[in-house]
Amino acid sequence: MMKELKLQKIWLFIGLSYIAGIFYLCLRRSAPSTPPFEHFDKILHFSAYFFLMSYFTLILKKSSYKKVFILFVIMGILIEFLQLMTGYRSFELLDILANTTGLIVGLFTFGKYLSNILVHIENILKLKDS
Repeated sequence: MMKELKLQKIWLFIGLSYIAGIFYLCLRRSAPSTPPFEHFDKILHFSAYFFLMSYFTLILKKSSYKKVFILFVIMGILIEFLQLMTGYRSFELLDILANTTGLIVGLFTFGKYLSNILVHIENILKLKDS
């Protein structure tokens, strides 16, 4: 499932920490604020899921992309339902759309063209096998 990376455990830890961060930021109670413009939060959703999918294309083999994509779509939907259950957050279909769009763009951008960046970085750094 994962690429043969020399710092595999560290890269995976960073990715899992990012997922935990998404859950935390989406479910925490926060003071109401005025966004710079309407639907600004959709840009944040798109960006978070774009970077999520982009990052995981860097550490996973291409054969895993479809499974991880589906898992992340389900994660975004789950978070929306959990927000509904909090009583202080709301369920929004546009958030799911923004999340999924970010995943698709990240998959096609990094998955297709930039998926071996970490391999090249590790080679440039001449990291020894662990």
